[in-house]
Amino acid sequence: MRIAIVDDEKAVHISLEKALKIWADKNRLDIACDYFPNGGEFLSALRGKQYDIVFMDIYMDGSDGIQTAVRMRQISPGCCLIFLTSSEEHMMQAFPCHAFDYLLKPLDEARLTQTLSDLLRIMPDKQPYFDLPLGKQTIHVLYSHLQYISADSNYCIVQAQEQYRCRMPFHKLKTLLADDERFCAINRGILVNLDYVDDMEDYTCRMKNGISFPINTKKKTELKQALITYRFNIRRKRLSRR
Repeated sequence: MRIAIVDDEKAVHISLEKALKIWADKNRLDIACDYFPNGGEFLSALRGKQYDIVFMDIYMDGSDGIQTAVRMRQISPGCCLIFLTSSEEHMMQAFPCHAFDYLLKPLDEARLTQTLSDLLRIMPDKQPYFDLPLGKQTIHVLYSHLQYISADSNYCIVQAQEQYRCRMPFHKLKTLLADDERFCAINRGILVNLDYVDDMEDYTCRMKNGISFPINTKKKTELKQALITYRFNIRRKRLSRR
């Protein structure tokens, strides 16, 4: 994945690239970052390169980020644009540029990680996955395909597009998926993908495929609120990108 950072602050470039590499390592992605201190240099390079993601500072000397983004769309209409800004003042002017998101500086690492995770969902060839050992072979399981994991003695039942039974500690898989808001531990040894949850009522989590799991009784209210909050955030993000 090739990423461009267009910002006239060297410190922003350094901190952003560091955060991007940490995120890429966690998601098993190969990335390469190019830095441009102004819009002119970026546009010149863009004629010979394609970028998957462009982080664009709105406030820059010379050609500002909005002007640069307008010209970028003429050259490379398909790349994902994420604006960086120290103020929300000019966000309305930036809407015609069809930005995926707007991140306020100084950058919040949790907010950045969430934006990147959301972005991966619409980039199927770059979606995060984990390796699942099955005897002598190892398969890739996309996060988006994973419905639930349940502990079974020294094994785990992993339900994705198919069901797998692997000799792998539950806590290892739970830790691996901890940074993705889709996944929620609803009871000891049970982790579900909230995208595949139908409802949580009467101390029961009902999955869309008909499977049901018991909810931790002490965390019933907390878990139901987590599902409501997750769905609200998904709807809000969809509406903001229309």
